Amino acid sequence: MRLQYELANYLVATWRIARPTDKLPTSHGVLDRALEKALPMMAPQFRTALSFVETSIGRLCSELPDILRAAQESYLTSEPNPTYRTADVKIDAAIALDLLDQLAIDLDDAKVFGLELAKRVDEEVKALREARAA
Repeated sequence: MRLQYELANYLVATWRIARPTDKLPTSHGVLDRALEKALPMMAPQFRTALSFVETSIGRLCSELPDILRAAQESYLTSEPNPTYRTADVKIDAAIALDLLDQLAIDLDDAKVFGLELAKRVDEEVKALREARAA
């Protein structure tokens, strides 16, 4: 269970650094697929902690619901409600840096992962929009 909270800290902190004003996507498998694509850039201690499965709506991260719940329980984000598409990130950059420091994550590595994750989220959102338009 501790790993889920560490992953929540890492995920939210890197997102805050990469996207200072954006909400964290929580629906339609966007974050799941973006995480899988950004996995090679993730901190080494977390790379093997995530598993991905094929579902009727595409690939999903088995652990992501628990990670998002841990983020909300730790007051890092708003509650991950299934009817919402995003969660508000409640921490600022200073707290994000503190969380990364507590996890012994290099700031430059965290930025690289956060930016890669944000890029992959943008690709997933674009793909969803194109699929709906087709």
